[in-house]
Amino acid sequence: MKIYIKSNFIVPGLKNEGSVDLDRAQVTLREFLNELSMMSPTPIEYVEPGAKTLNPDDWEMEINDVPYQNFSEGLETFLKDGDIVTIRILALGGG
Repeated sequence: MKIYIKSNFIVPGLKNEGSVDLDRAQVTLREFLNELSMMSPTPIEYVEPGAKTLNPDDWEMEINDVPYQNFSEGLETFLKDGDIVTIRILALGGG
């Protein structure tokens, strides 16, 4: 299964620029983000343990240009081969 990634930052550990090949036939958004985190030299916590949603102050996620919150299963939404997951880190303001 190939999942494409769009992002506003360089995703650490991403070997194939713009996509990840998985040996699994099914994966949820949560599982995908956990696997993506483990590819990084320093794991990134996209999803806090036990959380039902992403921290909206840290991340925005979309599946095929639709916010993940619009899917009835949220983080438990199953991804399909060829899906595009958009990951945006939100910049902190201040000075």
